[in-house]
Amino acid sequence: MHKIRRSFSLKLFICTAILTLIAILFISISSYNKYSISIMEQSSEKAQQIIELTSLNIETYLDDLYRLSLSPYYDQDVMDALDKSIDDSDLKSLYRTRTIEDFLEQILIIPRKDIIRVFILTDEIYKGERITSSIKPNQDFTEYPWYQEAMDKKKPIFVTAHLEQIIKNPKNIVFSIVSIVRSTRNTDKILGVIKVDANYSGISDICNKVDLGKDGGIIIVDNNEHVIFSNVPHLDCNNIHGMIEKTNDSKSPYTTASYDNNKYLINKKVIDYANWSVIGVTSLSTINKKILDVRNSAFIIALICFLISLILIIFYLKMSLRPLNNIITNIHKIQDGNLNVVFPIKTNDELGYLSNSLNKMVSELNKMFEENNTLVHQIYEAKYLQKEAQINTLFNQIQPHFIYNTLNMISMLVQCNNLTQAVTTINKLSIILRGLTHMDQEVKVSVELQLLDAYLTIQKNRFNDRLRYIIDIDDSLNDYIIPALLLQPVVENSVIHGCEAKKETTTIEITSSITEDNVIFLIKDNGVGMTEESLTKLRERLNSDNELNRTFDLSQKGNGIALINVNKRIKIKYGNEYRVEVDSTKGTGTIVKIILPKASI
Repeated sequence: MHKIRRSFSLKLFICTAILTLIAILFISISSYNKYSISIMEQSSEKAQQIIELTSLNIETYLDDLYRLSLSPYYDQDVMDALDKSIDDSDLKSLYRTRTIEDFLEQILIIPRKDIIRVFILTDEIYKGERITSSIKPNQDFTEYPWYQEAMDKKKPIFVTAHLEQIIKNPKNIVFSIVSIVRSTRNTDKILGVIKVDANYSGISDICNKVDLGKDGGIIIVDNNEHVIFSNVPHLDCNNIHGMIEKTNDSKSPYTTASYDNNKYLINKKVIDYANWSVIGVTSLSTINKKILDVRNSAFIIALICFLISLILIIFYLKMSLRPLNNIITNIHKIQDGNLNVVFPIKTNDELGYLSNSLNKMVSELNKMFEENNTLVHQIYEAKYLQKEAQINTLFNQIQPHFIYNTLNMISMLVQCNNLTQAVTTINKLSIILRGLTHMDQEVKVSVELQLLDAYLTIQKNRFNDRLRYIIDIDDSLNDYIIPALLLQPVVENSVIHGCEAKKETTTIEITSSITEDNVIFLIKDNGVGMTEESLTKLRERLNSDNELNRTFDLSQKGNGIALINVNKRIKIKYGNEYRVEVDSTKGTGTIVKIILPKASI
C-alpha cells in the first residue's frame, strides 16, 4: 500500500513539478536569449563608437600631415626658389637650398613631434628633420614606387609603414604622405614632390590606447588590403575583408568573422580621403563570458525558484492527500490482518462514499472469516505464513547497501572520463543485481563466488589500497549448492567494519574447508573488531531460539544484523545444528565461520 500511496503522490508530484519546471525554464531561456541579443547589440554599438572615435583621431593626425604637405604654397619665397632654374650660379643654388631647407626646418617646429622628416624632391633633394641624417649618395629617388604613383595620380597618396628611405642608415619605421608641388604661376608645371615622413608610433599610439578586450584590437588596411597597422597578431589581417564576407549573416544586426575556430565581432569605419579602413576586432569569447555569467546566475535563480516551488508543491500535496492517506493507512491495517478498522466518514464527496463502501466490505470480510475458517486450517495456514514471512523478511533485510555508493562512483568515473573503469564497474554491478533476482533460490558456490568477486571488485575500486582481499575456495566446492547471497552479507559486514571504520588497509580472506560431516566457509578480516561485551551479546542472539521467530525492522542497521540474518537463513534451511559462529578481538579483526551440511556436495 505504501507503494500505491507513493505511486499516486509521486505521479501527481512529478506532473506538477514538470509543469513548474517548464514554466521556469521558458521564462529563464527567453530572458537569457533576449539579454544575449541585447548584450551583442550593445557591444557592437560600443565598439562602433570606439572605432569612430579612433578614426577621427587618425583623420586628425593624417590631416596634420596633409596640411604640412601643402605648406610650401604659403611661402612665396620657397615657391620662387623651387621655380628657379637648376643651372643658376653656385651662390644662387646655395641660396635656394638654404631658403628651402630653412623653411622645412621651420615647419617642423609646430606640428606633432612624431613627424620626423620632410623632403622636397626636385632635381635636388631638400630635407628638414628633427634628427640629423645624411642623404644616400647617387640614388635615383624617381625609382621609388611612391614617387611614381604620386606623379601618375597627380594627387596626395599615403604610403604604408616602411623603413626610412633616401637617408643613410635608416632606423625608424615610418609612413608617409607624398604629394606633387605645382608652380603657382603655371599649374601645369610640376616643380617637384614633397614627402612627409611620420613615425609609425604616431598611429600605433592612437590605436594601442583602444581596449577591445582580450584577443581584440585594431586593424588598419588600405583599399588594396595592405595592412597599415595591426595589434591583433593572431589574425590573418591580409584577408580580413574576405573573412568578413565569408561569415557575415545578412540577417544579423552586427558583423562577425571566423578565423581559426574563433569568432570575432567586426566594426568598421572608412577614412575617405586616405581610403583607409579602420577595423575593430572584438573576440566573441569575451562577450560570451559576460553572457555565460548571466546565464549561470539565471540558472541558479531558476533552480532556487524551482526548489521553492517543489517545497510548496510537496506541502500542498501533503495537505490535499491527507484524507486519502488515512484511507490507505487503514487499508494497510486490513492487509496486516486487522479487520476491526473503521473508516471515518467526514465528507459527502467521493472520499466519503469510498469510506462507507470500505466499512461495508470490512464487515462482510469479518463474517466470511468467521463462517469459513476452521481451527485446523487456521493453525496450518498460520505456521505456513509465519515461516514464509520470516524468510521474506530475512531476504528483504539483506539489501546491497553499497549500490548507492556504487552509482555515485560510476557517476564520478564518467565525469572524470574514466569510461573503461566505469563500464567495468557497471558490468560488475549488473552481476550483483542479477544475483538479487535469485535471492529466494539456491545457487552453486561458483555462482556465489562470481557475485562475491563482483562486489569486492567494486569495493576495491572505491577504497583502492585500503582494501585487499583473497578468495581461496576449494575447487571441489564449485558445484556445491547453497542459498543465494549467503556469503555476500558477511563479506559486506567485513568491508563496513573494516574499510569504512579505519583508514589503514583492510584485508579480507575468504577460505573453505571440508570435514567429515560439514562444509565450512571462513571469512576473516583485520577490521576494528568487537569488544568482549558486544561479542557476547552477538553470540547470545545467534544462539537464541527467539531470534528465529523474531521479525526485524527492515531499516535496522548494525548490531550484527547481517550475521543474524544469515544465521536465520541457515537454520530455517538446514536446521539448528548448522549455524554461524563468530570470533572477534577489538582492534585485531573478526573471524566468521559458516557451517553447512556436507550431504549436498
